[in-house]
Amino acid sequence: MKSRGSATIVLVLTLLLPCVAPRQLPAQLAVDVAAGVRYGTALVQDSLVAPFTVQAALAPVVAVTLTTPLEHHWAAQVTLDFSTSTVRRRDADGASVPLGRVSTAAFIVGLERRLPAGLAARIGLGGLKYFPGETTGMFRSGSGSIAGIGTLAISHALPVGSHFGFAVEARYDVHGFTTPALREEGFTSARPVHRIALTIRARRGRP
Repeated sequence: MKSRGSATIVLVLTLLLPCVAPRQLPAQLAVDVAAGVRYGTALVQDSLVAPFTVQAALAPVVAVTLTTPLEHHWAAQVTLDFSTSTVRRRDADGASVPLGRVSTAAFIVGLERRLPAGLAARIGLGGLKYFPGETTGMFRSGSGSIAGIGTLAISHALPVGSHFGFAVEARYDVHGFTTPALREEGFTSARPVHRIALTIRARRGRP
């Protein structure tokens, strides 16, 4: 049921953009909806006793962003980002065990800089929270507190569309991952998790 709920959230966010008319955006704010796929590095890795890694699969990602009007080629932004994927443990002998599904939600505040040739760059900081499908294994004591997250992105406008501005975007982010159960098992430090997302972004309204 929880995985079905996650899929519903993705569908709702994907369909949100066409429902927002420019006259509904205060102070000429622009609204973006981005959808694509995300790759992330290992959540957990141990090479001392029984080598293994725990890693999320390729994940669908949806993000909604509000952007203020441009001031000297800069614009302020707030972004809500959601992705969901299955997680597997892979042992050194090649064995692979599914560990269920986990979703992440992030709130990011940042800046966008317009560049020549239809390019734009973004930088942001915020918080990220994990939502496991089951409270077992490394999530048996919950997912822990909100993790800090930093993001960088570069996008290129596409010469298509009349009501929407479309762009292809590559986005990188990094955050620390740990849970109460992992700390109980001796993983005392949060592991840096690096993620890369490739998305198509649609914007309605002009900042």
